[in-house]
Amino acid sequence: MTNYSQKYSSENEFIIKNKPIIVYLFILVAFIISIVFFDYYVLPASKTNDVITHYAVRTSGKSAQKVSYHYFTQKGFTFSTAKEFIEENNIVIETSLLFKSVITVKSKTRNYKNILSSGLSINGIQFYTCLILLFSIGISIKILLSKKGFSENTFYNIVCFNSFMIFVCVYIGGYLF
Repeated sequence: MTNYSQKYSSENEFIIKNKPIIVYLFILVAFIISIVFFDYYVLPASKTNDVITHYAVRTSGKSAQKVSYHYFTQKGFTFSTAKEFIEENNIVIETSLLFKSVITVKSKTRNYKNILSSGLSINGIQFYTCLILLFSIGISIKILLSKKGFSENTFYNIVCFNSFMIFVCVYIGGYLF
């Protein structure tokens, strides 16, 4: 009877062996994302005068409705605006200190910060995917460190979902290709 209860316990040897590794990896990923958020929203930004060299229009499916404009500058910066076109070529760009993400774009007549949709801007998808990943990692670490046991299937679901979200965040951030 003892052998039966050990074989079908809530946490098997695989989970016990790999749980600390997964917890440390999740903490590392959460720390890295926190550094990126800290860089984007808290650290001081540097200003650069730049010139828009060209842009691309992103449309929505068959309707060809303009969704955003993606801009490329002379100094190598890229950024997107939601549905509004920047008519002036001479701009001032504020970039984050560590990762050089575009935080603000200003022309002589207008500030485009509220319509930026690239990077960790609140209008961009990367902001929300990273936020979902942070919440998921927090809940996952709480489950993994709880005294209550969980099944091997739960462990695999935690690892697979968070791995998928890490991939999505990295892919959307443009760090893969």
